[in-house]
Amino acid sequence: MSTNMESTGGKLKKNMPTLIILIISGALVYALPYFRSYYYDTFVEYFHLTNTQMGALGSAYGGFATVAYFLGGFCADRWPAKNLMTLSLVVTGALGFVLVFYPPYPVVFAIHAIWGITSILTFWAALVKAIRSLASSEEQGRAFGLFEGGRGITNMVQSALILSLFGILSAKISDKAALTSVMTIYSAINVLLGVLVFCMYKETETEEKTEKKPLIDVPVLKKVLKLPTTWLQAIIIFCSYAMCCSYFYITPYTTAVFGATAVIGAAMGYFSQYVRPVGCFVAGFAADKFGSSRICAISYVVMIVGTLGVILTPGNPSLIWMLLIFIAAIYASMYACQSMHFAIMEEGDYPLEITGTATAIVTPLGYSVEFFAPMVAGLCLDRWAGAAGYKVFFGILAGLAVIGLIATLLWMNLTKEKRMAIQAKKAK
Repeated sequence: MSTNMESTGGKLKKNMPTLIILIISGALVYALPYFRSYYYDTFVEYFHLTNTQMGALGSAYGGFATVAYFLGGFCADRWPAKNLMTLSLVVTGALGFVLVFYPPYPVVFAIHAIWGITSILTFWAALVKAIRSLASSEEQGRAFGLFEGGRGITNMVQSALILSLFGILSAKISDKAALTSVMTIYSAINVLLGVLVFCMYKETETEEKTEKKPLIDVPVLKKVLKLPTTWLQAIIIFCSYAMCCSYFYITPYTTAVFGATAVIGAAMGYFSQYVRPVGCFVAGFAADKFGSSRICAISYVVMIVGTLGVILTPGNPSLIWMLLIFIAAIYASMYACQSMHFAIMEEGDYPLEITGTATAIVTPLGYSVEFFAPMVAGLCLDRWAGAAGYKVFFGILAGLAVIGLIATLLWMNLTKEKRMAIQAKKAK
């Protein structure tokens, strides 16, 4: 093995403690904006909200987050990632502590709106840039595979522990005390993570010079917009994330078409979180060996086969085992593809210093499917009754997967030289 490989091959391993902190931060910074959904009734009761007001909280967060995805990329290229992530985690946690005092609705609404800024604008693009900086060019797939898989494991563990604590305190003290404990713990963890990120993450020389840049570097923005890979990456994210934000329709499909109980249907949905780490970890390590975009393409093929399998499997209760196999294929492939969303940037030859600007374009475009998918699903289910509505919607998802596969193949063609250079570097 060459000296070059020795110097780069161990970069991710050397930065593993920092990566673990970023993984946990990347999961728990979103615990506060979303925990109300898991404790819906208790949250509504003790904050004295209507269902409309509860929905407005989600709209406030989502509305600000959509804009933040775009502007956040420029912030990541303008200010050091460490400072942005630290600010995000500490402020997110501090706002959580405000909720412990059960303020009036306008304050709760404002907090959720600000969370749309702190968890996205000053956090997400900076986090993506930080993950890229922790690994060499040959380790990008592994870095993002570990990141996405690790986030899945973190969410599984923390949700189980917090839910258990909530149940115990609800039974022994009161629901309000349990809810207060949840908010306090999540808030304290976010502040602590902010401190750990500040102490552990080391800026690269390029990042240390970012404060001399304008907020929006127009020449760089024009360069990114002219790159066909930018638009292909947006399509790749859009088409795979469509499945990520729609897979839960499998639960009602299982109960309505296969006659499964509500418990089995819910288990089909929860099963995704157990498959997620497997899909991400396998994809990450395989990507470093075979190439991130190639793994992305394979993931799309598996996703298409799995979706068609769900559509074509007869709705017979005795065949639910076959449905489970196809669902597992969908879950593994959609998360494998998600873990490659930003790993492929190395193949696209985006320098680290313009990661934020590129992310500012591809992220809002790619994740905008989260706005469209529920509406399309609702229209399909209302237009076609019973199994037909679900199958039409799943057919649309399969069609998007085909488009994503085509975009990935085009990406591979455009990045052929860069991919060969990366492989050659590994072989030295």
